[in-house]
Amino acid sequence: MRSSAWRIFINMVSNKPESETDDLILLALKCEQAGDISGALRLARRALDVARTDNLPLECARALTAIGRYRFRLGQYETARQLAQEALAMTDPSQEPQAVVHTETLMLLGMCALETNSLAECEQYYRSAANLAREIGHTLLFQRALHNLGSAVYLFHGQFDLAIAADSQSLQICHENGYSDWSIYPLITLAIAYQITGQQMRAQETLTELRALSSPGSPGEGYACYVSGMLALDKDDFQSAEAELTHALKLAEAMGDPSMNLDTRLGICRMYRLRGDGSKALIWAEDALGFAERVGYRIYQGRAHLERGRAAWLTDDLVSTENDLNQAEAIFIEMGLHCDLAEVHLLLAAFYRQQKHSRAVTLLSQVSTAIQSRGYGFLLERERSLVYLLADYLNDPDPQTANTAAKLLEGIQSVPPKPLRVTTLGGLSVWVGAQWVNARSLRQRHVGELLALLLSSPGFTLSAGQVTEALCPDKDPEAAAHFYHHAISTLRRLLEPDLPDRRFPCRYLEVNEERVTLILPPGSKIDFLQFEQCVHNKDWEKVIAIYQGEYLPMFNYQEWTIALRQHFADQFEQALLALAGERLNAGAASACLDLIRRALLNNPWQEQAVELGMRAALELGDRMTAIKLYQRLENTLDKELGIAPQKELQQLYSEIRKRSRGE
Repeated sequence: MRSSAWRIFINMVSNKPESETDDLILLALKCEQAGDISGALRLARRALDVARTDNLPLECARALTAIGRYRFRLGQYETARQLAQEALAMTDPSQEPQAVVHTETLMLLGMCALETNSLAECEQYYRSAANLAREIGHTLLFQRALHNLGSAVYLFHGQFDLAIAADSQSLQICHENGYSDWSIYPLITLAIAYQITGQQMRAQETLTELRALSSPGSPGEGYACYVSGMLALDKDDFQSAEAELTHALKLAEAMGDPSMNLDTRLGICRMYRLRGDGSKALIWAEDALGFAERVGYRIYQGRAHLERGRAAWLTDDLVSTENDLNQAEAIFIEMGLHCDLAEVHLLLAAFYRQQKHSRAVTLLSQVSTAIQSRGYGFLLERERSLVYLLADYLNDPDPQTANTAAKLLEGIQSVPPKPLRVTTLGGLSVWVGAQWVNARSLRQRHVGELLALLLSSPGFTLSAGQVTEALCPDKDPEAAAHFYHHAISTLRRLLEPDLPDRRFPCRYLEVNEERVTLILPPGSKIDFLQFEQCVHNKDWEKVIAIYQGEYLPMFNYQEWTIALRQHFADQFEQALLALAGERLNAGAASACLDLIRRALLNNPWQEQAVELGMRAALELGDRMTAIKLYQRLENTLDKELGIAPQKELQQLYSEIRKRSRGE
């Protein structure tokens, strides 16, 4: 962070505008900004020595708090707590200059309480700091206290709405008062909260702002990489996730930030687990657990036990799985981490169901209650494979248990699935989230063609008869009905491969005996739909960029594609001609000629294109190119259609020939 906001803070608490102590603390803050915590600590110690020599109690308290903060950053939480308590005893909250330092020290004590596993004490300190800051009208300290409540209390407790509300207000105070140096901290909390709760668009918007405000090597950059990596994992984009998380870990280690180190290690562990590499996931989980135990961070010990248990389950070590998950559960109960507890209960319910253990039913009920009462529906999407493991309870003889399982499954149906990305112009490619669907899968039972047909239909819906008429017109009614059901089933599996059976409806498809409708999740991108929107907006450059070739060339002989293929080709030609005309009018004759050559590759008898090309060539002083363009057109029209070019073109050609002969 830069030092301007700290200068404001120091001037407010100092007995005089500037002092040697102030300058030393500001230099320490600059070292902190650069990631040099050891250098910052040395400067803060010098500030304390100066304050003691000059017998300045208030400046002593401020220097002690600064030293405590750097000790805290180095993971020396008990030392930081002792320094903060010493500083607190030196200040009187009823005296305004001292009240500011008192508030700052309360927040340091809250941070220490958090790191030493006293969440209730942490909340008490932060609330006291917020109340005192509000009472004395200190907006900067109030903003920081709100942020600390959001990031350390509400976020850990799984109170995500409160975390977002607190840090949104904190960020607003920064914007209104010009505290740009402090904006990164509420932005970090907001980005994490949005990512955890599945609000990807908001998370991305927040990350954009966070990156813009973060200096290289800062906590802002580190957490931006971390959240970006976690968002990539949510989309199964493992390549991007690995790059972002690796860089975040490098920054965390350089800064010595314990929380960032642990968050990133657990993120990398999750990445390997989702890839199916249980052995590497186990290595990273053990690394994170060892780190958490060294710094005494109980919250992260629980999370590391959870990840180690999941990795053990992946490697079929069921004894270790149960031990680690139960240890994680005990820590989450002890610390009051409600969202983490709901996650471990979901894991344990699925694990014990697989082991046919009676405890699974109790856990199922607890999970369902937590998800419904605390708004943790995002867990159902993130852990849908575990929810499907509990599907057997739908047939449980106990109506209450069956109803609880049904509610969980209803919950997962209400969560939008991953967006689709489909390209059809130049070839068919499909991505579900970040996962590319291989071409071989798209050829099975005409599933790729069925998906494209649905996308091309009004409302993305078709009757069973329309599907069979388009895809298998020569089959008898019985064979056509058989084809329809198998094609729909294959498409269902393609889009959601982890669905257990037909009892679980596909969230991308609404299907019955008579009709099928494709449901596009938010954020889906279909190239020809974007193409047509750009045509409507006359955004010719984007139209040309999107068009990578003719529509579904692999289905050239399918009757339903013919009209659409010609329609998109005509719109592409329209865009080329329109943009070429704009370029010519703007004096960019060379660019115009390039566009015309593209147009003539697709339609060599396009007379408007030839005219534009001839005029562009003349602008460039290239009469020979203009003549050749006309002669090629004349030969093509005569050979293919038995006609001559339009009279205006003939006249233009004649004028060019006369100039060439000097007439």
